[in-house]
Amino acid sequence: MTMATIQANPDPLQSSTSASLLANTWLDKFASSIYQNDAPRLVNDCFLPYGWFRDVLVFSWNLRSLEGITKIEKYLTTTITNNSDNSNRNTNQNETPLKLANVTNITLVSGSDDNQKYHNPRFIPKTESGGSSGLELCFKFETRVGYGSGRAQLVAEGQPESQEFKALTVTMILEEIRGHEEMGYESGVYGEHTLAWGDVLAERKAKIEKDPYVLIVGAGQTGLQVAARFKQMNIASLLIEKNDRVGDTWRKRYPTMTLHTMKRHHELLYQPYPSNWPFYTPRDKLADWLESYAVFQDLTVWTKSALKQRPIYDSDTKKWTVTVSRRIQNPGGEEVEINVQIQPAHIVLATGTLGKMFKPTLEDESKFQGIIIHGSEYQGGKEFVDKKVIVVGAGNTSIDICQDLCHHKASSVTMVQRSSTCVVTGDNVTKHMSETWVDGFPVGVGDFKFATTPLGFQRRMAINDQQAMWDEEKELHEKLRKGGIKLNMGPDGSGQFILVFSRCGGYWLDKGGADLIGSGEIKVKQGIQPVKFTENALVFQDGSKLEADVVIFATGYQNIREVNKELFGEEVIDKTSLVYGVDEEYELNGSYRPSGYPGLWFASGDFFHSRFMSKHLALQIKAVELGLI
Repeated sequence: MTMATIQANPDPLQSSTSASLLANTWLDKFASSIYQNDAPRLVNDCFLPYGWFRDVLVFSWNLRSLEGITKIEKYLTTTITNNSDNSNRNTNQNETPLKLANVTNITLVSGSDDNQKYHNPRFIPKTESGGSSGLELCFKFETRVGYGSGRAQLVAEGQPESQEFKALTVTMILEEIRGHEEMGYESGVYGEHTLAWGDVLAERKAKIEKDPYVLIVGAGQTGLQVAARFKQMNIASLLIEKNDRVGDTWRKRYPTMTLHTMKRHHELLYQPYPSNWPFYTPRDKLADWLESYAVFQDLTVWTKSALKQRPIYDSDTKKWTVTVSRRIQNPGGEEVEINVQIQPAHIVLATGTLGKMFKPTLEDESKFQGIIIHGSEYQGGKEFVDKKVIVVGAGNTSIDICQDLCHHKASSVTMVQRSSTCVVTGDNVTKHMSETWVDGFPVGVGDFKFATTPLGFQRRMAINDQQAMWDEEKELHEKLRKGGIKLNMGPDGSGQFILVFSRCGGYWLDKGGADLIGSGEIKVKQGIQPVKFTENALVFQDGSKLEADVVIFATGYQNIREVNKELFGEEVIDKTSLVYGVDEEYELNGSYRPSGYPGLWFASGDFFHSRFMSKHLALQIKAVELGLI
């Protein structure tokens, strides 16, 4: 994996007078151009021709990434008449975004206190363009509605005696709406020491249950982190979860399932893991942590609850009418179903990035006398001892299942790889992630640096660096090719990391599977689609067949939009954008940004997305509540 970002020296205290002077010189030009609403001067004086500008809720109520000074200038000078994403009811609709945002008080972040030391100006040893020097700086600013933070990555142009720094990337992020900042911690003493915490919490939850401003569907890690953020933003939110317990989505995965990213990457908002937490988090520990998170973050969650029928949106009242079916215990201890009607102003769908399992329907499936399951139904290899098992698919789930089957002594294990796969070692993934989420730094520092390096820019750098990615995985790939695996480095050469965002699949992070493939313990059937079953075999397009007692389809999932159509109807979902994947600017489709349908939002992605981008979603919903958009 390549996390293509310009990496600075990880010492948070390293700063120099020269770095600060150069940073201030550039920032003065940048600020002057913005104050004077001069977009042409801004791009010409401050950006490289191929530079990137990312705007997160500063110049529009949306997330935008612009590549190249022509697009940046156009974005910052185009009028916004009749553009609801950019409009503000209290401003002249013919103003440019530069003037509309009214950015003021741009100041360099530099100092030694905990809020500054990780973001001091610092020199960068390597740049995309091969230049001899670079510079990273962070800055604060104010806007018409609130406060923001920015980050720029600069490259030195020209001869050493006359070098001038210009921006390779600049990102500006709205952090707070003035007067509606995050609440932070409470004193813990209530009613002048006359009220018990249990009574205070019960009263708060009862109020939310009666009249939630937001309904969050799904209490996995995404829904929980969004709800925790909303609580700190004073946005009354109710979570509903169809499973019996928070965390059951993970408990139902295969027993050996462990997160492939290091714990620093998948920490939860406001609640870091204990210092002795495993480096890679096992399924059941994560499930229990999520359940405790709902308790310690004081979230209002209804488990055993689901939408009873399609929610209806009233464009006059700007509220939904929602019926929630709940399974609760009556006074006699029996479980009964009740229906509860609520009228939230917003619904956030946090039901997962992936939809229902996708399992191809093959000819004569009913004739097969063995077991056919989807990878999501796999509960360990103990029941498949001495069985001939075929696993269709070649992604993370497939290799995990194949390894587990080998460990449990299946008589044969065959992976069916229908096309090609991007495979990288787990250790290399960890190494590159550790350059952003540095051990000993607050996780928010890594989040900010990652978010302020536009994904499209990271893709460009990765493509330029693809040979280095192949070289890094040479030993791994030799084993895989020996076993018959066909490899790619992403469809465009940008590597495994970009596939996480663009496809949410098509890769695996290797943790020993390549050794089993290279030795032949895991056999590979490559490049051929299965088409039908016999009583005891799987038949392929070329007429070949493999005997099997068990066939496991690790073939992924349907698009989440299909599930959403069942919940809301085609007439609603057809008005929304795609969910997940990336748009032409390499921003996430439809997530943490306007969906296209009023009062309906999507939250998807991994732990980083819900941990960091939940703030963007909260700000937009708060802005709607305040009449700013």
